[in-house]
Amino acid sequence: MNVLITGGTGFVGTAVATRLLEEGHDVAVTGRNGLSSLLGRDRFRTITCDTTVAGPWQEEVARSEVVINLAGRSIFTRWNEEKKAEIVESRLLTTEHVVNAISPSAKTVLLSASAVGFYGDRGDTLLAEDDAGGDGFLAELCKRWEAEAMAASAKGVRVVIMRFGGVLGLGGGALDAMLTPYKLGLGGPLASGEQWFPWIHMDDLVDALIFLMGCDSAEGPVNFCAPYVVRNKDFSKALAGALGRPAPFPIPLFALRLAMGELGGEIIASQRVVPEKLSSWGFSFAHPSLEAALENILRGKS
Repeated sequence: MNVLITGGTGFVGTAVATRLLEEGHDVAVTGRNGLSSLLGRDRFRTITCDTTVAGPWQEEVARSEVVINLAGRSIFTRWNEEKKAEIVESRLLTTEHVVNAISPSAKTVLLSASAVGFYGDRGDTLLAEDDAGGDGFLAELCKRWEAEAMAASAKGVRVVIMRFGGVLGLGGGALDAMLTPYKLGLGGPLASGEQWFPWIHMDDLVDALIFLMGCDSAEGPVNFCAPYVVRNKDFSKALAGALGRPAPFPIPLFALRLAMGELGGEIIASQRVVPEKLSSWGFSFAHPSLEAALENILRGKS
């Protein structure tokens, strides 16, 4: 199949593109600098562009059978009004341009990213795909982002919204940012540590995405997270144990807010999210257990 991945030079996009190439698909990716570790591979092309601006890159959307929309500026920066505007516009404008470029007569599948941040801070409430969204900057962003993508359904497009939990893998994402302090014995739970932390192994994320590409009945929001969600304090304990290090230093909320500003309050939101749709459709997780997932990722890397 012809597949386009917007934001395909990033952490998740590179993993997805690698697997699709292994399975024999033709893959094009967009990125601002065109850099990719996959350059030179057969059936692979990069398109250097700014997807927040309409342009020739949209011709690739029109000819693609599958569009995987991952583009968006990282949220892991100290927020101010300018940064927040970039975070919003990079997602909403890209998605709007993708949807506009899809032909109503095409048999296109659109898999568009979102995040479990959609649910906001919900304490111990068990959250599945049909539950309402929450409050806060990230929750409101996800609602708007998803609405832009779902507009493609009016063209007869099958749209899947991928609500990612914390993606665990090497080379990027939540885990990569934690490794250095934990290896130094300086890790620990965030704030109270009681908040729920939905997570997913990168291999399961890629497997689930490809599963949904071929599942004609799959549409709408889908939680991309392991079936066994854990509290932040348990995640901290498991990561420290996998690295053979102590994790004696809880990070208080005031320190998070001092270091990260508004983001510090958002990252301790509690989201007890379950992958109800993936489970009901028969998807099998290769790494449902956190301890086993961490062992698989970190084997030989500690």
